[in-house]
This record gives sequence, structure tokens and C-alpha cells, in this order.
Amino acid sequence: MIIRKEHALALLRVKDEEVSKGAACQIAVKSEEDPYVELEFQGLLEQGTSPVEFKLSYAGRNLVYILEEMVNQGLIAHPADWDDRFRWLGSEVIAMIDASIRSNDLPGNEIKDHLIKRGFAGEVHEEKRGYFIKINEFAKNIYDIYKNTHPRLIISKDMAHYLASMPVGPAETKMLPEHGRFPLVLESMRLISFSVPNSDVYTLSGLGQEVQLVAQTCAPAFETVINEDYMVAMAKFVDHGLDALTEQEVEILEAMAFIDAEGNILPAGEHLLNAYHLWREREYKPVKTFNLEFLDEELLKMIPEIWKKNETNPEIVPTDEAIVHFLMEKPLKEYKHIVKFYGRMLNQAMGPEKKELLKKKFAELFTAEDLFKHFYEKGNEWYEKLFDTVKESLYTLESFELIVSREENGKTVYKLTPYGKEVYLELKEKGFREITATAVKAVTITKTEFGAPNYHWYEEGVQQHLIGGGYPTKSGKLYANLAYKVRRLPHITRFELMVLHKLPESGYFLEDIFNEFDETLKEEVQYAINKLEARFYLDVLPNDGIVLTEPGKLIKKALSGTPEGVAHPTNPLVVRILQALKQVGNLYVKEQKVRILPKNWEEAIKISGLDPETFKKEIEVARMAGLIGKSSINEAGLMILEAAELLNKN
Repeated sequence: MIIRKEHALALLRVKDEEVSKGAACQIAVKSEEDPYVELEFQGLLEQGTSPVEFKLSYAGRNLVYILEEMVNQGLIAHPADWDDRFRWLGSEVIAMIDASIRSNDLPGNEIKDHLIKRGFAGEVHEEKRGYFIKINEFAKNIYDIYKNTHPRLIISKDMAHYLASMPVGPAETKMLPEHGRFPLVLESMRLISFSVPNSDVYTLSGLGQEVQLVAQTCAPAFETVINEDYMVAMAKFVDHGLDALTEQEVEILEAMAFIDAEGNILPAGEHLLNAYHLWREREYKPVKTFNLEFLDEELLKMIPEIWKKNETNPEIVPTDEAIVHFLMEKPLKEYKHIVKFYGRMLNQAMGPEKKELLKKKFAELFTAEDLFKHFYEKGNEWYEKLFDTVKESLYTLESFELIVSREENGKTVYKLTPYGKEVYLELKEKGFREITATAVKAVTITKTEFGAPNYHWYEEGVQQHLIGGGYPTKSGKLYANLAYKVRRLPHITRFELMVLHKLPESGYFLEDIFNEFDETLKEEVQYAINKLEARFYLDVLPNDGIVLTEPGKLIKKALSGTPEGVAHPTNPLVVRILQALKQVGNLYVKEQKVRILPKNWEEAIKISGLDPETFKKEIEVARMAGLIGKSSINEAGLMILEAAELLNKN
């Protein structure tokens, strides 16, 4: 949806013509036609008895009423006084309104001025909260019009050529090819989106990407390359076969290379069907993302190295202890990323002075063992802390299905999954670097209806080699695919749980959660938010609002009574144990419990795939976290299992 000065004036003109003359508005000059055609594409105008006659649609009439009422109330100037390029409505404005609605009608500091300028937000007063900025009913009504209006989809041969040759995005808007009004036409049909709040970045929308693929793979035999009739004919062919089509429909589908002479669907036809589904159903996946930290990557590299040694010495296998042992052997200069990772853990546990001391001590120490001994000299506490650090990363890798732990010869060992191998090879090729949830989201948000990454999201994507030249890179596509393909298992650290517990379901912003902690912990809180978003427990919106997902709500509720001393209140191994216990137990619906008979515990150990010692340790963790009792999974444990299912839905 796009409304600039010319579109607003066109709507008002059509309305005035209908009121004064009781007839459709006729466009006498061809050069004046463009905004009217774009409004028709948006579903706000309808053609009259001739191509140059226009009348208001139901949605268009409602939009004109809203605009006139806002002008009368002084919320915005009359369109005649707008700057020619002022975007009263656009994909970025719809995204701002959407984010505000999802944030309990609060726009937040990032976008409030932009909505106020358009008349969609203002100051309100409540007795308990005082004065604050909130979006108004006009914004919500505009959003309803957007959600309930169906745009047209008609792609000419010239437009198809433009689409086929343009970068898909994300890209800076200045990279958008110049070609008259084509970008406005694309936005009218919801094929392109611009970033919040200033349209600095563009991307083809999820629908736009499918339409572009049609343009790139079809044979443009006619002046019109895509329209609703082509899509309906293609869908009819899939449902009922060639016999359901007219001769003309068969001729068109074959000439456009949507199907071949034998009735096989060609690539252009597949993309046309995908475009039809998105255009008709408007069903888009939620925005998911992915995350890797330096230590995670080091362990991805180390596990295959240990298996390599196993070829000559079968006694060497990548258990927890073996991984810690090999880590201690590494010179610290080859393992600089442990300083940042470990420093963050120290800051969470002891305060920022330890983190600063770590930086000074780094030059004096030579191994990871020295590093940990320096801060934990009492007994073997240093070893326990190093073990905990490695264990946290192993849990993370397994929670993202990059590694899997299995019992072999009485020991729990780790192996890379196919996804883990893909990541390892990518890191070897492109360099070991942090992959942030924000950078990956800069790619995945482009698959939505009107989402484009904020500029700083885009910058992170470029810096981490996930975006380049106006396209997602090979690496960007890999991590974006992993965001949706990996099977997540719930995992949360003690500090992440502290952050999660401070978050309401919505109506909270990044600056609010930063203010909940000492300012020296801002980096640690940011990392926790980053990880929680990658785990799909929350979504950081374009206005910096934070909204809990359904799995996030369940995780928070399930662990509401967990003591703060539990390092990993839930982790992949605990989840596997809960799944195994549920499989061998009996569900008591009224009590919200699964009871396990003593004779079935051995079977649960086998199903979990863990060795008995590891099973016993993780059972204790689950009990401390309040997920299981002596012989049953309680309601909190069942919530964790429900969250695990929701994490991997669709």
C-alpha cells in the first residue's frame, strides 16, 4: 500500500465527483492516469465502464473518510499541502503500525515521531502511567483496511523485465534501479517493502520474490506475463488436469512455459503456483532466526578433530571431558574468542571488574587452563567452571540440531549432524565469525508480507557476509534456511531466564529491559536477547518492541518457580529425557501429570539415547528446575514438551 500526495488527491477527486455528479471520475489526460491505476492495483479504486473511469471501492471510501476526518481534527494537513514525495502510507508505515499494535499500541521511541507526523499517534494520559505516546484509532482503522483489502496482481512484459533484472534485496534503497513509476507499482501490488522508519533499505516481499522467479523463468510470450487469470488456470490444472482447461488456457500456459506439451509443470509454473497461494491466502511464516557464538564454532571444529584422532586411537572419543581436555591444550592465542565468551560469563556472575581484569590478564596467560585457574584457584573450581562453559555451548549446539549426543559403549559422545557439517564447512570457507540473530533476521524477514530489515539489521548482515550486492549471500541463504529447518530443543541458561522473567508478553522495549539491569551488563543482556530470539522465545520488532512467542510464554511459565542457582533449567538432554518418560508413562489429564512406573525407567534411559550416568545427572537438573517429581512429569514439564512441539510447528 502506498499513498503519496498524488494518490490522496486522486482519492479525494473521485469522491467529490461521485458526490457532486453521481458518476465515476473520468481521466481526460493520459499523463494523469498513473496514480489512479496504482490505487486500483491497491484495491482502493475500481474501474468504471471504461478504462479511464474510476470509482471508489468499499476500502477506498473508508480510507477517504479517515483521511478527511484526520484533516478536520488537525492531525494532518490537507493533501494539497503535502510535499510531493511525502509517504503518508507505505509498507514501512504499515510495518510501524503493525509493530505498535503488537506492542500494546505503544510505538516506542524508535518510530513514535514518524507516526505522529502522519497523524497516527499522539500523547495520552492515564492515571497510573501519566503521559505517554500511543497510536490512535485512525492507525488501527488504516491497518484493518490494509489487512482486509486484496491487491491486484498484473505484471506487464516491461514490468517483468524490470523485476527479473533487479536485486531481490535486502539492499539500500539507493540501489533500486530507476525506471519511472515501477517501484510505486510494485508497492501498490505489495511486491516490495521498505524499512522502518526511513525506507533506507528495500527488499522484495515474500510474494514479490515468487513473482520475480516467475519473471526469471517464464517465456514472456504475451504482453501480460502474470495476471489473476493465469494463476487461476494454473491452479485449475493442478487440481483437475488438462481436461479442465479451455484450449486458450492450455495455449497460454504452454506458451508462457508454465507447463510443457506433455502436461508437466515447469519451474515457472511452480513459482506461479507459489505466488498464487501467497496472493490468495496471504499465509506467511513467522520470522525466525539463528545464532552462533565463537565458542559454539570452536566446538564445531573440535568435535571432528577428536573423531579424527579416534581413527588411530579408539579410546579417544568426543565426550564432555575429552572436549575440555583438548580445549586446555590449545594455546590461548589460537583461541581468543574464549576471552569474550568467558568474559561475559564472568560479568554475569561477578560484575564488570572481573571482565576488565580478564582483558589485562590475557597477555600474561598462555592456555585456557591458565585463564580459568586465574579466576578460580580454590580446589578444582576452575575446572568446573571451564566444564560449565563448554557444556553451555554443547547444549546450545544440540538445541539448534548442529550436534547430537548419543550413548556409545557406556559414554555420551557428540557428533555433527548434517546441518552441523554444513555450518562447519561454511565457517571454514568464509571465516569463523559471530553469526548474530539480528543479522540472520535481516534475511528471513524478507519472506514476510511487508517486512524489510531495519538499517542496522542490514548492516550486521553485510558485516557478517550474509548480505552482499543486493542479495542474500550463499552464507545468508544457509543460515536463513537453518532458521526454519533445524529442529529446536528448548534450552535456556540461568542468565537468559533472568532476562526472560523480566519480560511481559508485550508492550516492552529493548531500552526497558536494559534499564532492568546495571548499565555495565548491557552487552550481556543484548547477548541474552539475541540468543532468546534465535531460540524463538521472543521476537524483536522493527520498533525495538519485544513480544514473547507462544513457546516463550510456555517456557517462562514453566520455569517461573525455578531456583536461580540452576545453570540450565531446561536443556536438550532434559527435553529428551522428558520425551522418553512421557513415552513410557501414563498421562493423568486432571492432575496434569505423567506417572512413570519403576519398571519403565530403564526403558526411558534407552529411548533417551543417553548413558545411565548422564541420564541421572540430567534427571537431577530437571527435578531442581521443578519439571519432574520423584516418579512423574509435572505440569511444568508438560509445558516444556508443549513448547518443544510449538518451536518446530510447520
